[in-house]
Amino acid sequence: MRYVVMALTVLALAIPAGAQMYLEFGGPPVRVDYTIPPNGSQWHELYPVFCTPHIQDGYEDNGDGIVSECDIIIVDGIRYHVDWAGPTYYLALADPFMEMWVEPEGTGFLHEVAPNFCQTWEILDWEDADQDGEISFCDMILLADGWWHVEDVRLDITVTEEPSPVEQSTWTQIKDFFSGLF
Repeated sequence: MRYVVMALTVLALAIPAGAQMYLEFGGPPVRVDYTIPPNGSQWHELYPVFCTPHIQDGYEDNGDGIVSECDIIIVDGIRYHVDWAGPTYYLALADPFMEMWVEPEGTGFLHEVAPNFCQTWEILDWEDADQDGEISFCDMILLADGWWHVEDVRLDITVTEEPSPVEQSTWTQIKDFFSGLF
């Protein structure tokens, strides 16, 4: 029994903590800027708890000087690994009024983050209002249920909570236990 408890303890320590969370940078609106925000910046949670505000306490860059994959962001005192960084499009449909937040998913598709998480939408047509070659503010996107207006574009990151560091003394105790068995 003692061996089973110790084995389960080792496995529990190896399981990553937390699930994915989708955060949208609180500003500036209408343009995606990959500049690392200063500490104290506000992030808006899109998923899993829509509209929850978070404050950035720290940021560890992976060396490329911008917000990107493999960075570490510290939000509300918790360390998160950045899994993805890119644009979030806030879309509105006029009649009947509906709104949603989506991010690009491959070529020609959008991944809905809110309100219906994980629904995939095919872009059937697109009107590039400012002719910049990118989905941007004031563009129109045709989805299965009508023409959606791009109200805002912001920086979005998908993060996973970093596991809490294990104290050295815990590992020492586990190693000592197993070394005594052999």
